[in-house]
Amino acid sequence: MSTADAEMRARPGSRRPVETIVAMHLGFVDAFGFVLLGGFFVSSIDATTTRTGVALGGGSWFVVGLAGAILAGFVVGVVLAAVVGRMWPRQRVPRVLLLTAVLLAAAGALHAVTTTAPLIGFALALAMGAEATLLETGGLLAAAARSLTDRLFGRGSRRWVRYLRLWGAVAVGAAAGAVTHRVLGFGALWIAMGAATLAAYVVRNSPADPTDAAGPYGLDS
Repeated sequence: MSTADAEMRARPGSRRPVETIVAMHLGFVDAFGFVLLGGFFVSSIDATTTRTGVALGGGSWFVVGLAGAILAGFVVGVVLAAVVGRMWPRQRVPRVLLLTAVLLAAAGALHAVTTTAPLIGFALALAMGAEATLLETGGLLAAAARSLTDRLFGRGSRRWVRYLRLWGAVAVGAAAGAVTHRVLGFGALWIAMGAATLAAYVVRNSPADPTDAAGPYGLDS
């Protein structure tokens, strides 16, 4: 067992700040991308998949192209994060956060030379695909409801509290992303990039670094 794993078991609450920040950051960039791209999510990939299916049914090929670029970017981002995790298994969390920051910076640089929506969507989804390997935010509210129901019937644990906390963090992050975009426009991206960089630094240098070499900060971890 690694030192970090031992700390995680000795202090089960040590990961809470990290996963809460990641959830807020995912919500922030998702809302930013939604406003920027006119109704397309770059992190809530199931919603984008639905948009793709609707566009296919309606023959809206521009929408299909944009949604397809986002889906492709998300998948490639997941692969990149997996590679980083294999290369630095004991520092996976800060390395993936740093990768997210670099990919967001790349999206900003790309925006400086083109405003083509599929390219920007692809770049943003790259970053979100990488960061999403740290925390699965899909279905948080449903998971909270299931866990709470089990608790009411005398089964299970208080995991519903965690699910609600993360769901709330995504919502707060999304609200912040929308407001920041309204005030700063595309400049909101640099706020997101700086936040990811700062989070990577803090996690990397924290005495209670909650790096988990065995797997991601997923709902089942």
